[in-house]
Amino acid sequence: MNALRKELGLRDLVLFNVAAIISTRWISVAAHIGPGAIVLWLLAAALFLLPCAFVVANLSERFPEQGGLYIWTREAFGEWHGFTCAWFYYLNNLFWIPGVLISLAGMLTYLFNERLARLAENPFYVTPGALLLLAIVVTANYFGLRVAKWVDDFGGVGTYLIVIVFVVSGTAALCLNGSATHFDFAPKWDLDKLNFWSQLAMGMTGLELSPILSGEIRNPRRSIIRATWISAALVLLFYVGATGSVLVFLKPDQVSPVIGLAQASRQAAALAGFGWVPLAIAICIILAAGGQLGTYVGACARLPFVLGIGHMLPPSFAKLHPRYGTPFISVLFLGMGTAVLLVISQLGETFRGAYQFTVDLTVVSLFVPFLYVFAAAWKFGQKLPAACGLLVSSVAIAFSFLPTPEIKSVFWFETKLLGGCVLLLILARVCYRHYRLRAA
Repeated sequence: MNALRKELGLRDLVLFNVAAIISTRWISVAAHIGPGAIVLWLLAAALFLLPCAFVVANLSERFPEQGGLYIWTREAFGEWHGFTCAWFYYLNNLFWIPGVLISLAGMLTYLFNERLARLAENPFYVTPGALLLLAIVVTANYFGLRVAKWVDDFGGVGTYLIVIVFVVSGTAALCLNGSATHFDFAPKWDLDKLNFWSQLAMGMTGLELSPILSGEIRNPRRSIIRATWISAALVLLFYVGATGSVLVFLKPDQVSPVIGLAQASRQAAALAGFGWVPLAIAICIILAAGGQLGTYVGACARLPFVLGIGHMLPPSFAKLHPRYGTPFISVLFLGMGTAVLLVISQLGETFRGAYQFTVDLTVVSLFVPFLYVFAAAWKFGQKLPAACGLLVSSVAIAFSFLPTPEIKSVFWFETKLLGGCVLLLILARVCYRHYRLRAA
């Protein structure tokens, strides 16, 4: 009854990883930092992406069971720590998905109708659109990987097309008009940029997702390792190429961290004479965002499924849909929880401040599991990549507590951020103790 269907091959995994890792909103964040972000991308790749690739490949080969990072942490430190790792990773999507949806709704508004650009950062307009997009993604994942893998594959293709369109149009604009930005590659280490650096590190996460689905991958040991290395190389090329192209069209202070990609596509149409660019980018963004949301919703839904089988969550989480073979309770729970947080995140802040809060809470709740993953890698003998990963994860968490200028109240921002993390840990302990005692 708990058997999952093996639907994914090597091609699917490469496109899955690309769709999962690459987020178009990080391009806007990086371009807002300036040309120094290209150096930061290279540092993030050297100190985090490559170590993560080493760790994921090694631990996947050592522990190929369904559950990925939960299994790795459990085998290294015991069941409670494995549960905590999976708990934070699953729930971090409640904070990550709203940020993606807000950014996507804003960019599409700007791209499809320039006259409505003023609405692109209006929460009363963006929030309903984001909720509609969320409902579509959750519904698609309800039907399982047989259907969802095509969404993920098209997401990977859409992601590639974005950088191709920008590099081509950026080269044309550079030849015709020169660059809007002077490319000084030395990063400027001020407090405003340090917060964004943690988000660039987050832009390198995602390789850990596919091992969670190992029970649904054909020849998981070989496929995961090969897909991990191919995807890592493609991701770095994408981020560097896309960030550089955006800066050809716009100066850093002209780039919105939320809708910067849409702004750059408008400039591409004006400067390079490619009037088709905004529409092409809009279609590609829809594909890429749908693929990325699909990979996270689909993969993370398997964690409560594994925990439910282990009697650490309500038994309903261990149930598969009788027709589609999906952990549908987990998918629906994630969708409803995200919808609630999406609305709450818009209360009491400016639009960008609310967006920034969801991003920072995502960073903290995501890198806690990475501390576990790299600590497990250290325990199993991968000292150097584990040390790099632990350093970057710790720095990313610390930098997330540095407020950006959009935040109205530093005290309340940091109180909410810290309080949210503590609350998640308390709830994890209560839930774990309750269901383990019931199962005993």
